[in-house]
Amino acid sequence: MRWLVLAGGLAGLEALAGCSHLVVLHDPLSAAEHNDLGVAYESAGESDLARREYRRALRLEPGLAQAWINLGNTDARVERWDEAARSYRRALAIEPGRADGLNNLAFALLHSRRPGALGEAERFARRAVARGGTRDSIYRATLGEVLSARAGPTCGGCPAAAPP
Repeated sequence: MRWLVLAGGLAGLEALAGCSHLVVLHDPLSAAEHNDLGVAYESAGESDLARREYRRALRLEPGLAQAWINLGNTDARVERWDEAARSYRRALAIEPGRADGLNNLAFALLHSRRPGALGEAERFARRAVARGGTRDSIYRATLGEVLSARAGPTCGGCPAAAPP
């Protein structure tokens, strides 16, 4: 078995196609570039590859709030609400007033079904609405969903409960 250690970057990889193993000692991409690559993978429907790139970005720069939000979004898409909430909380620890993080955390909490989560979701959703911005209508929609969930079912057309 042949091993090759490539220390200077990725130039000339096409010449190495016959090698059994390739070890790259230097990652030429920055954290922001890994994050952007993750976004591209996600847009192409490659969630696993996107997650990998977000994690690489965060290994390089743990304070990259956008990568935490993006990682949380990949969990939310497959309804891993607690994992998504953890990522959004990490983003908000870095940028506490970030409206997208506030909104997405509220949305994850809304769907988590944990006791007390709706009250917390409402607080985060209200903070996102207060921040406003170009996505204000999305933040207001999230707040509306949270308030509806807190009010309980309004089921005027529901069948009556069966007698005991």
